[in-house]
Amino acid sequence: MGAGASETLLEGSLDTGRTATLAERTVRTLEVMHRWGYAPTVERLAEDLLGGPLSAEDLRPALARMRDITTQEGFVCLRSHEPLLEKSKRRVESNKVLNGAANAIAEEFASGLLRICPLVDCIALSGSAASGGFEATDDVDFNLFVQDGAKYFTYSLALLLGLKASLRHSHTGGLRKITCINVLWTRRERSPFSRRDEDLAFELLRSRPIYGSSHFREVITSNPWTLRFFPQLEWTEFVDRAPPSLSGVGRIVGWIGRHPTLLAIVDRLGRGFSHAAYSFAHWMKRNDPQAMERLAFLRRVKFPYEVFQD
Repeated sequence: MGAGASETLLEGSLDTGRTATLAERTVRTLEVMHRWGYAPTVERLAEDLLGGPLSAEDLRPALARMRDITTQEGFVCLRSHEPLLEKSKRRVESNKVLNGAANAIAEEFASGLLRICPLVDCIALSGSAASGGFEATDDVDFNLFVQDGAKYFTYSLALLLGLKASLRHSHTGGLRKITCINVLWTRRERSPFSRRDEDLAFELLRSRPIYGSSHFREVITSNPWTLRFFPQLEWTEFVDRAPPSLSGVGRIVGWIGRHPTLLAIVDRLGRGFSHAAYSFAHWMKRNDPQAMERLAFLRRVKFPYEVFQD
């Protein structure tokens, strides 16, 4: 999504906050969720409602009066999006069984990355593991907030840790991707964000900090426009845990980070390595139309923050 599209969204979207009707807020929230491919439960919709949360008890009777809404077995969607209902039911049931394992992988990955890379400000769980729809074939997704000048160095280290996770957790069916860096933001990119639309605000809403929650809070504070869409971002409480102690590699990485010229060289090398890995992964999916369509969608919604869109 380009800057022009974001500004158009901004102009038309800020009024769909607390001043909009409940029906308008509900439809706009469902539109965002449907773009990400799922239909929420009534409880999830009430919690993540554009313009601020509502109790599920208050939302249910209102949904019954909305002609453009379908409610089925506790799940909600816009009419014409009913195929998402069965998929979402399956995912929520799967999540009940698998989310513990996903959280364990997330904790292992986040702790491992912080041990070797003190250039990371915040690691947040995102995607289906954070939103409650995790399936066995899903990646465990992360959003990373890193220091300026360390984007590709950090991304390269994250890819290597991801390979380690794949070797450890791919028990059957061959080696598969286990972890995924969804978005990686530098301080300059997020202070403030150049985009100001409901999709970016929603991405932040469904991010769950594992480490660095105080920094995540600073990101929201420096982008007050996000609260016009989702004021619950201001109220959400996160536990700020102390990062694990640095390994020997982490101390070397920290030393590199204190020398800007050296960091610039290493980051350039990291860009070359990570871009080769990124291109190879996409090339491997070239014959899968559904996967390629999904990749194109992700590049649009992440713009201009997708890792190689700089």
